Amino acid sequence: MEENAEEIEVLRKELEWLLQEQVHQVLEEVHETLVECCRRFLIKASPGDHSLVHSQRILMSSPNGGINQVKCVITLLGDSICDADITFKHKQGKDHSQFRTGFGQERVWKLQQIQDASNFLYTARLQVEGQDRDHTYKSAKEVILILDEVMKNLTQGRSCLAFPKRKSIDELVNNVNMQMLYPHVPSDVALSFYVHSSKLVLALYHLHLNGQQRMDITSRNQVECTIQWLNEAVMLFTLALQKCQQLKDKIVVLQQYEKVL
Repeated sequence: MEENAEEIEVLRKELEWLLQEQVHQVLEEVHETLVECCRRFLIKASPGDHSLVHSQRILMSSPNGGINQVKCVITLLGDSICDADITFKHKQGKDHSQFRTGFGQERVWKLQQIQDASNFLYTARLQVEGQDRDHTYKSAKEVILILDEVMKNLTQGRSCLAFPKRKSIDELVNNVNMQMLYPHVPSDVALSFYVHSSKLVLALYHLHLNGQQRMDITSRNQVECTIQWLNEAVMLFTLALQKCQQLKDKIVVLQQYEKVL
């Protein structure tokens, strides 16, 4: 029993050391990671932040080097597609023709996924910055609650980029961004720009009105491009999450010894 009590005392002191020393150190590392991640977005949380966001002219291409049914060149700036030049094959009756459309810099196609990810990222950063560096954490529960809130926002932010929401046909057809395209695309065509992890994708849908007067998708083509800063952002989200989770795991293991003696 004496040896067991000594072992428990050692574990209790290790928890105290974690709370007093490691929590601030890990939160500082997480903060540095989030600051670096914020530089990839249109977020300027403090005057010292230096944004890496810049305008990019991008040629999108078919995945795996396939035949291009769609051609697209865009200008991307942060969460906005500032202009686009899109050409695709369109069947009208028995004839196939090339249809060209696009939009200019007087309007922008907002990428909601990137906006949402940056909002969750900013919230997580504020949560970490809100921790007083001179504060002494006195319980495992206190730290776990903080880490859970930060990880919740980081997980949601990363998910915005990694898991695009599947859109219904009605959502595709009635997307307000479709009204920007000029000339307007034929009524049996819908377009959608979205993010999938480190890639920006343009999906083009050919539609058909079935016997029940409902739209069906008859074919889908896509072109895409890898966006380096999106890849870096996803990696930084993941790194910050890992740091928080590792600290939480250590504290949870030792939490049972907090009030034993």
